[in-house]
This record gives sequence, C-alpha cells and structure tokens, in this order.
Amino acid sequence: MDITVRKADLVKELQLVQGIVERKNSIPILANVLAEARGGELRIAATDLDVSLRCGCPAQVKKEGAITLSAKKLFEIARALPESDVHIRVLPESWTQIECEKTTYKMAGLPREDFPALPEAKSGKGVEIPAEALRDLIARTAFAITAEDARYYLAGALLVLEKDAVCMVATDGHRLSYARQKASLNVTETLKVLVPRKAIHELARLLEGEASTTFQQVENHLIFTVGDRTLASKTIEGQFPAYEKVVEIKGDKVISISRDVLSTAIKRVSLLSSERSRAVRVAIDKGHVDLLASSPDLGEARERVLVEYSGGPLEIGFNAQYLLEFLSAAGTEEIALELKDADSQGILQPKGPSPTDYRYVVMPMRL
Repeated sequence: MDITVRKADLVKELQLVQGIVERKNSIPILANVLAEARGGELRIAATDLDVSLRCGCPAQVKKEGAITLSAKKLFEIARALPESDVHIRVLPESWTQIECEKTTYKMAGLPREDFPALPEAKSGKGVEIPAEALRDLIARTAFAITAEDARYYLAGALLVLEKDAVCMVATDGHRLSYARQKASLNVTETLKVLVPRKAIHELARLLEGEASTTFQQVENHLIFTVGDRTLASKTIEGQFPAYEKVVEIKGDKVISISRDVLSTAIKRVSLLSSERSRAVRVAIDKGHVDLLASSPDLGEARERVLVEYSGGPLEIGFNAQYLLEFLSAAGTEEIALELKDADSQGILQPKGPSPTDYRYVVMPMRL
C-alpha cells in the first residue's frame, strides 16, 4: 500500500472509530484499525466483534493494499502531524511508514488477514429513516438504557419502525423513556429491533449533520448506512418489556412547571441528598411544590417552587438524577408532571408544540 491523504480527512475518520475499539481485550488485532487503499480512497474499519464501523476518505492511491495498525496510536500520530498531506506506505513484514513534511514514523502492524470479517449491507435494500428524527429519539431515550450488562435484554434501546412513524423506547427497570415521531417509512409491517447501547451512542455521532440513514437487518446484524459510513451491530437476543400500557398510564394530579426552574431547584436541593440513593422528596400542595433532600452526614435542603396546581396534597420520592436527565432532554419551556399516589409511578411530558411524542415514566422511591 502506498497512498497520500489529507491530514484533516485522516484525523476525522480515525476519530470516528475510536469509540468502537476496546482498549482492554485479549485479542490484539481488535485494538487495531484496518486501513485499505483502493479505488481512490482510504477505507478504515474497526470492530470489537459486536459493533463495527466502516468509514473512509479520498486518497491518492499509488499502490493498493491493506494493513492493520493500532487505532489509538495512529490517531495520536495523525493529530500531532503538521497541517499537510500525509504519505503512508506499507513496508515488508507488516511495518508501515508515515511521513508528513519533515516528520517520519515507522509503526508495527498486523497483516490484513488477521482482521475479522465484517458484516456487509445488501445493495439496494433497507429502510430510509430521517436522520434528524432518529437523532432526536436517541437524545430523548438513550440515557435510560441500563448500565448493567447482566440485564442484557435492557442493555439497548428498542427501535420500532412503522409505516407512518419511528419510535424508540429504553428502560433500566426503574424508569422508562418513550419517544415517537411521525415519518413516512417504506415498511410493509411494524418492525421492532433491539439496538445495543454502544451502537446507539455511535449512531448518534454518525447522524450529526446528515439527512438520513438507511437501516437493514442482515441475519443477526443490524446495519445502519449513513452517507459513506456503515455501522453494524449484533442484535440483542431477548424480550424487551411490554411498554405500550406503561406509556398510557395517567395520573389524576397534574402539575405544570417551568423546566428550567424545576431543574435548577433539583440541582440545588440534591447537593445534600444521599450520595447512594440521590433521593429527593417532592411534596405538592395547592400552588406550590416543596423539594426536600437530606443526608444524616450532610444535613438537609429545601426549596419551594410555585406551580399551577389546585389538587390535594401528596408526597413522593424520586431519584434526582432521573428527573434531571428528563428535564435536560425535554426541549420545551414547560413540562407536566402527573401523579396518582406516593406508591405509583410519575409521568413526565413536555408541554407545548413538538414534533415528538415524548413520555417519561419514573418509579417512586421509598423515603
């Protein structure tokens, strides 16, 4: 392989694959990226065996070929190079020479044959999804994906493709986030797939500034094509919890409140909440909400917020972080909080016009 490529192009593509590569693994080749020169471009690929990404950039190809190099170190070298063209040439025994102006590096690599085979998208097939809609759904749901790998069936978001809408749902068992946007999709019947947490976060990065993505399922892989880049992920085998009835739950006590006011108040009060539980007590009464937090070691905090409410009194506990994550994603000036009693879930929704039907259900905490 013998190519010349612009530094800015090389850095941009290498940065995209950094999130795919696992820093700690027992298979050395997985710490590398595959660099292939063919047809006037440099193609770059990375995988952790579950999630893979293919991307690339234009290059002057003097000689086609391929090599695998350390993803982290190659990215660090590319960033450190002068702002000029980069000459990359593969030497015998899997060594690679990188030159830019007066700087020269020699890197040890591994042969292309050691790199795992990656899933391929089928030409001319797939469902086109508006990038803006999908990016919005990810922003409103991804934070609710469980961080516990043992609960593998919750370690991703459920993507639902309908004829007239695209929907995403995520839950960790303590809260559930549901978002749906209207879109005209080329599907004959409703399609539901579980997209792993890592793939969700990488997809959100790829969608920035793009108009659409094409999705298709090839055997046990989910493949998203965004421009010239392809993200592939193994599917999660498992039954996602039934969410339809959960998102339809209503409360008879409804509070309307400024999103910024509530968010700021929760941040202040939660400074003295227990670091383990992050619990905040929400006490509602006519015209106001009292937010309270306490810790035996730290003390207690209280703040009153004026709200639109004329129902009966109620006290309920919530995890402060769960509330703040919803408020950060709500996207409207006002939100509505629906409650039934101290032992039932709270339902939060943005108020005002929005292209997204967004609902957030949070289980209460015992105080």
